[in-house]
Amino acid sequence: MSAPAAPEVFGPARLGPVELRNRVIKAATFEGMTPRGLVTDELIDYHLRPVRGGVGMTTVAYCAVSPEGRTDRHQIWMRREVVPGLGRRRARRVLAR
Repeated sequence: MSAPAAPEVFGPARLGPVELRNRVIKAATFEGMTPRGLVTDELIDYHLRPVRGGVGMTTVAYCAVSPEGRTDRHQIWMRREVVPGLGRRRARRVLAR
């Protein structure tokens, strides 16, 4: 009996409810673009560049669930003020393509 075929790296994939154009994922790397711990245009543009180049998903680095979990005072941490930036339509439009 042979092993099942490996999934196609450049073919579409599902991650829960999200449809990805491929299985290429840009790992989280320090961006240094979150003054006051909020999403900025620069942060979004930074993540859109690999997506425009064909990456299926990119991940935000240094994002804590509470202020105590931060390793830097400028790091994003989950709170009401951050939610609008994380769901910005500008990013959604490009990512949907």
